[in-house]
Order: sequence, then C-alpha cells, then structure tokens
Amino acid sequence: MPSPAAVKTDSYYCGGAISTVANGAGMGYNFGSMCGIAGIVDFSGGVQAGTVECMRETLRHRGPDDAGLWVSPDAVVGLGHRRLSILDLSDRGRQPMIDPAGRAVIVYNGEVYNFAEIRSQLIGRGVKFASDTDTEVILQAYLAWGEAFVERLEGMFAIAIWDTAARSLLLVRDRLGVKPLFYARTAGGLVFGSEIRAVLASGAVAKDLSPEAAWDFFSYGYVPTPATIYRDVRKLPPATMLKFSGGEFETNQYWQANFEALGDGREVAERKIRELIDQSVESYLVADVPTGSYLSGGVDSSIVTQRAADIFHTARTGGESHRLGGGNLHTFTIGFDVQEHSEVDFARQAAAEYGTDHNEMIVSRQMAHMCDDAIIDMFDEPFAASSTIPMTFLAEMARRKVTVALCGEGGDETFGGYSWYKWWLRFRQPGFWKTGLGQATRRMVEGITGHRRKKWRLAGLESVELYAQLMGAVTGGDKAKIFSAELAGHLAGRDEAAYFRQHWRNDLPPMARMQHVDMMTFLPDLNLTRADRTSMRVGLELRVPLLNHKLIEYTIGLPEEIRTPGGRLKGLFKDAVKTRLPEAIRTRKKKGFSAPVKQWFTGKDLSQLVLDVRAERPELAGAWLSGSLEKTAAGMTGSRAYKLWVFLRWLRRHGQ
Repeated sequence: MPSPAAVKTDSYYCGGAISTVANGAGMGYNFGSMCGIAGIVDFSGGVQAGTVECMRETLRHRGPDDAGLWVSPDAVVGLGHRRLSILDLSDRGRQPMIDPAGRAVIVYNGEVYNFAEIRSQLIGRGVKFASDTDTEVILQAYLAWGEAFVERLEGMFAIAIWDTAARSLLLVRDRLGVKPLFYARTAGGLVFGSEIRAVLASGAVAKDLSPEAAWDFFSYGYVPTPATIYRDVRKLPPATMLKFSGGEFETNQYWQANFEALGDGREVAERKIRELIDQSVESYLVADVPTGSYLSGGVDSSIVTQRAADIFHTARTGGESHRLGGGNLHTFTIGFDVQEHSEVDFARQAAAEYGTDHNEMIVSRQMAHMCDDAIIDMFDEPFAASSTIPMTFLAEMARRKVTVALCGEGGDETFGGYSWYKWWLRFRQPGFWKTGLGQATRRMVEGITGHRRKKWRLAGLESVELYAQLMGAVTGGDKAKIFSAELAGHLAGRDEAAYFRQHWRNDLPPMARMQHVDMMTFLPDLNLTRADRTSMRVGLELRVPLLNHKLIEYTIGLPEEIRTPGGRLKGLFKDAVKTRLPEAIRTRKKKGFSAPVKQWFTGKDLSQLVLDVRAERPELAGAWLSGSLEKTAAGMTGSRAYKLWVFLRWLRRHGQ
C-alpha cells in the first residue's frame, strides 16, 4: 500500500460538482446500481407496454447493463427490469424471467447468497436450470414450495412474481429491509417499483403530498414506513409479503427475530459469532465482477474487511477456491475537512494491517454543498441523514474500481452498539441531572440538537418519548414554528413518537428494548435507505454481511448479560474478534459516521434558504411554511437544522 503522502488523486463529478478521489483511475460508466424493478397489474386488461417501459426507465440508474419488459397476452400485468450484472453475465440472466412451462414470471432486485445450496436442493427434486443465476433459483423455489419459498432465502431482495395460474401478484421484501419496494393502489389494480419515481411514472397515482408525512419527517429524519411523502404511495415493510389477487390484497410478516431466546455461555457465544461472521462474509463475497470494502476505521467495517482480505489472500496464494471478482481487495475511506469528524488515520492503519489496495478522499463543505441537489433528488422524498453526504462520495469513489462492495452497516443494531442506549439509562435517573456530568450533558445535547430550554425534564419523560428525544426528534412546539398556522393547527395533536411506540417492547430488558426499536425503524428507514440509494446511484452493489439474518438471530437471541457484559456496548462482539483487530481500533472511542453539519449548515444558510423558497415558490411557501420561519431558522443548529435544510430544498424542487 502506498504511503498517505504518495496517494495520487483524480477529479470526478458528483451531480456537476468536481470532487477529489484518492487512487482513482479515470473511468467512464453509467450511473446506477444493482437492479430496478417495476410493474403494473390491471385486471381490466389495460396494461400498455409503453407505460411499463416509462416506469422501468426511471430506474435506469439502478441497472445500466440491460433492460427487459414483459406484458401478459391479456394485458393484465406488465413487468419491467433494469439489470446490473453481478452473477452469470450472459443473456441467460435477463429479466423478466419466465419458467419454461409458463407458470410464473419474476422480476427481482437483490442477491440470494445461498442460491447454490437451494439450487442443489431443487436439482434433487428434478428441476433443470438454464442459467447460473439466483433469479432462476428463486423462481423455481417459488414453484416448488409456494409462498414458503422465502423462508429458505438468505440475502437481500425485493421480489415480484406473477403467478399465471392463480392470477396473483406476490411482492416480497427481505427480512431487514436492505432492498426497497414501493407500491400504490390504482383504480384498476396496483403498481409497484424499486423507487417512488417508478410508481409515479405510471401516471395512475396522484402526486398529492402528505402533510402528516412531512410533520413526521421532523420527528424521525425520514418518513416512517409504510408511509411516503406522497399520500397514495406506500413502502412495503421489511420481512413482509403482499399478495394481490382478484382486486384485493393481503399482507403478512413472514419473519421476526426473537430476543433472549438462547442460553449459550460466553465462550460458546464468542466462537459461534466468529464462525457466523466468517460464513457470512465469505458467502457475500461471491461475484463475477471486481469487489471491494468500505473501511471507516471503526470496528464493524474493519472486521468485515479483515475477513474479506483474508479470503482474497487465500485465493491469491492458491489455497481454497473462491468465486471472487478481481485479484485484490480494494478498500475505500472518506474523511472530512473538520478534523474531529475524520477517521482516515484509523482506516489507514486497518488497510495497512490487512494489505488492501486502499483509497481515500477528504470531503469539504464546498464539495458537500455542490452536491446538494443530487443528494436531495436521490431519495424521492425528504431524507435527513447527514451521513448521506460522505456516503455519496464514498460510493462514487468505490465505483471507479469495483462493482460490488461490502460494508459494516448494521453492526450496531446486530451487536448493540449505539451510545443512546447508555444515555437513555442515565437520563432515566433523576439524580443524574444534579451531577457535574449531568449538567455537562445538558449543554452538550443542547449544542447537538439546537433545542434549548431553561428547565430540562428528560428524566420525567415517558420511556418512548425520551428515546425519541435522544434520536433528535423535533417536537410539536418547534414544528409549529416551521409549518404554516393552518398545517400546525391541523397536526398539533399528532403523536410525536408513534413509530417508535409501535415497536417498543416493555417485556425486554432496557437495552434490548431500544435495540429492537432500532432494528425495526432506524435501520431500514434510515441506515439501509441511505446505503441503498447512494450505492444504486452509481451502479454499485453494496452488501451488508453483518445483517445476515442467521447472525442476527443468534446474537440477539443471547441474554443481555452475555451480549453486553458489564453494560459494555458490543462487549461480546469486541471480545469475540479482538485478536483480528489492530489495538488502536479495538480500544478506540466510538465515533458515528456523520458529516459535520454544525459547521456545514448554519443558521445564516438556513435563513437565506427560507428567503429563496419564498421568492421562487411563493404559493408553496405560503401554504407550507410559517411566516416567521426566517427568524426560527437563524437560531437552529445541528441535526435539527439539517432536517430543515433538507425539507426546504426538497419542497422547493418537488413540492406541488
């Protein structure tokens, strides 16, 4: 690996903004990622190929390599697909895919990592295959086992299957929600797509915005499932199957992980976790294209990279055979021009330790703002994860060298690593606020959230409301200063923590309680949405081995005193993998992967943006925004300021 001083840089574009990439060889490619699917069911028989094609082409960025289209002879159903070739790069992997007997048709976005095992099982049942794709395996699995087929799949997926005999459409989303799927009811049936834009392109769905969704956005930083910013468009929840037949649809949740269900001791647990991580990374590396790994310098991404690098080294030195793309593992790191947010030094240590081909880049405030519109547009609705900014640049840098990348996403949900678990426990103790640490904490939280008040009463908040506050929720009183008087009056009584409350389980120990809520809400709606859109935008398939459902089922099934011994966040995980990590990374203080929004998005910037929106879209501003928002915006900072920044820019570009 070259020394940091020897790293060369090249320029590339992010939505028109010139950025700098370390070690990047110049390369032209179509923007997009993995696969995109779309479709229509209209039992009146009015489906037109041109409409399906229009929907499909809004997803061109998700699959730049190929396109497919199928409309049933009776014009009841149409399916479209954009392809990014990862496995079996031949035409045999084209979608929509129809089984030889014509019993079912599939379009599918994702990867099923145990497809070879399922394929062998089906061959044993007499099934003959025409390709080496997981798509054909999924289709034949459905025909062999019916709706129970999904229980056998290990991976990330959004699947649509039209059953010609039953005249029914089946939509399925993976267990954790890695891959997205949206749908809407129409006068004649149903439309669906990998992104909201595909659903809207059908022309059968109104583009009416939902004030309730906008209000909720300020609570969570995203529009919570199953809602979207558009009143008639819905998200299919994770681990959910939707069946549409005869004009009616039914949904069911096919998987749920159980906490506190196992009794293994510490030594056994550490060994099994290592084994499950190793198995997951190995299966997630299978590809016929160049492969890399995101490397932040934190524990999660370092462990994924360590195992991947070891597998590449074994294959390169003539050891056990692996189906790997490329001859060496590439790693990719983002840093910031604000030093306290940057982790590049730790990432360099890990890359040197594991012998990877390392690439890095520093993102500045100017670069971030030059990409504002590109970042706003990729989500189709307001979305305020500040880490989207570096991940956008990270994906673009990675795509210059690889088509598949692994990342450490989900490690905190799987192993219980978020700092707010401990803060929640502390804040529930009234005496804490009288201590010096309590007073310092009050000042720190005020600085981060931009929410100040003379009397802090977090200790007296109901459990779920306290959790919402720690997650950065903007509460009703502050929202009333953002929205017009009419909207604020209509929505003032809305439950500020309803989404969290829906998944809150008082039967679990406190830390497991919050871990469960994170897994059901924060993980799919924020973390995985961010990962999916940023990588898809540039034709990069991003894989998340720490979210293998077997690893999750085992880890969260252990008692809390085993998972977090002595209250140590991720204690079991860190102990299990400690010999695989450089000492500096294993013992370092956790630092979340977020952009320095406090320095990059100021009250002055916000106030000016409000004025711009009023000037450019006066009717829209009058309907949605408070008349005194300029003054409110000038005093905002931190995550709350970023939420307002995102909402205002989205409303200006996409509001009706």
